[in-house]
Amino acid sequence: MGNKSSTPNTSRNNGFIQSVTAAVWTKRPPEHDDESTKGKNKHNVDDHKPDETIPRSSDPQTASASHDEKPHPKPHPNPSNFKRVQSMGLKDSVLQRKTENLKDVYSVGKKLGQGQFGTTFLCTEKETGKEFACKSIAKRKLTTKDDVEDVRREIQIMHHLAGHPNVISIVGAYEDAVAVHVVMELCAGGELFDRIIQRGHYTEKKAAELARIIVGVVEACHSLGVMHRDLKPENFLFTDEQEEAPLKTIDFGLSMFFKPGEMFTDMVGSPYYVAPEVLRKFYSQECDIWSAGVIIYILLCGVPPFWDETEHGIFEQVLKGNLDFASEPWPSISESAKDLVRKMLVRDPKRRLTAPEVLRHPWVQADGVAPDKPLDSAVLSRLKQFSAMNKIKKIAIRVIAENLSEEEIAGLKNMFKMIDADGSGQITLEELKKGLEKVGADLKDSEISHLMEAADIDNSGTIDYGEFVAAMLHVNKINQEDHMYAAFSYFDKDGSGYITADELQLAFDKFGLGDIQLEELMSDIDTDNDGRIDYGEFVAMMQDSEYGRNISVKLR
Repeated sequence: MGNKSSTPNTSRNNGFIQSVTAAVWTKRPPEHDDESTKGKNKHNVDDHKPDETIPRSSDPQTASASHDEKPHPKPHPNPSNFKRVQSMGLKDSVLQRKTENLKDVYSVGKKLGQGQFGTTFLCTEKETGKEFACKSIAKRKLTTKDDVEDVRREIQIMHHLAGHPNVISIVGAYEDAVAVHVVMELCAGGELFDRIIQRGHYTEKKAAELARIIVGVVEACHSLGVMHRDLKPENFLFTDEQEEAPLKTIDFGLSMFFKPGEMFTDMVGSPYYVAPEVLRKFYSQECDIWSAGVIIYILLCGVPPFWDETEHGIFEQVLKGNLDFASEPWPSISESAKDLVRKMLVRDPKRRLTAPEVLRHPWVQADGVAPDKPLDSAVLSRLKQFSAMNKIKKIAIRVIAENLSEEEIAGLKNMFKMIDADGSGQITLEELKKGLEKVGADLKDSEISHLMEAADIDNSGTIDYGEFVAAMLHVNKINQEDHMYAAFSYFDKDGSGYITADELQLAFDKFGLGDIQLEELMSDIDTDNDGRIDYGEFVAMMQDSEYGRNISVKLR
């Protein structure tokens, strides 16, 4: 069936391994890969031949030992339509803000990996001794404005997705004269790719568990307006070497913010996993579902569904889209698994399953039964979390939101613009309803009204930008020590180290919240009953996810 004749022997993975080496995109050396390296620049449709390389993004924490052994052809000249950033690497700022010196905060250790744009090192936080990974991106290699924007966007997207259990956590970004440094959690358990090679393939049960994780990440990305564009087993790392170690998605170097209905034309990704519509240069977020489907196919049988000795041959197989379910071990794999793979690898992206539909497929479910209740999108779950908070916590989060850097809230700014259809700077009830529909939320009008009221801190009847950012912030941003102290200081006007009832009243008056039962609110937070709120009591309230669920009813 399909490309059976060109598929490697499924009892051995040598052909797959060799083909991976053959398709590592070595036609251009890293220093000169200006146009294709990051892949976000629009190409002329007539200029890009199918057998040209699709850019391979740099891997933050792992490096292939074979990278340095590839032939290096003559460098390509920089495209004439690109403007070089003057003095990049010496004067111009990538992050557009002043940062601490990385080495004042961390001790930099051994090299962990090497990519096209950067090198990843082990780093240790001096104050705590905790280990992290630090990806250092050489500014001299950021030769175009697009390169600089790509780095900014990658950092913005990592902040935007922060808090998801299966997305690598960004700790911070630093910049000096020669490099941008991105500090992130350390994942020392190796790539999913390596575990597939070691095993040959996974059992159906384990493959379904991994599929839930992978597609869960895709669902979170899409609901938050992010398209990954380079999903592959190499971009999933285990946190440690234990069998049940958490799996984390890494490398958002090719990722993009998108709006529903927005189409892209640049060819990016990795050949085995690239969707046919990407090769045709007209695609949107559905391409991630295709890539996830390819990963699931490999998890089940150990080889890719579209295989050839050359990248051009791989592309031809992808465009044909014929699946081989005849070779071993497919005859012994369940029909339910095959059904899911078929529906994820439909060539027409509009007929392909969405991420929520994949997660509701019986094969993906832990007990084999799809739930009747639809899954919450990341957007909806954050709004629900915010709606359960009391007023003081909402105001504190609003203060935190106002003090975040541009890179931390860039993704939320894009989302606000998408929902604010008329560009008024205020989200109305109808706009919120349509925005939630776009991210797959199915709610009654009364439920949407409740979320609207919860996010509308000043009771104006609409949600402004500050209120939206506050409502959409993930708890991991809220719980950072410096953010909580800034919020506490906002209430503690006289700097006494305590928040009094009068100071709370001033804050509520500023936000138009006059009808608040202060005594009841104070008594719930003031655990030592001294008539004021100290910093420890304030932090306890902010960090307790259950806090406010009961008293929030009193404050509405």
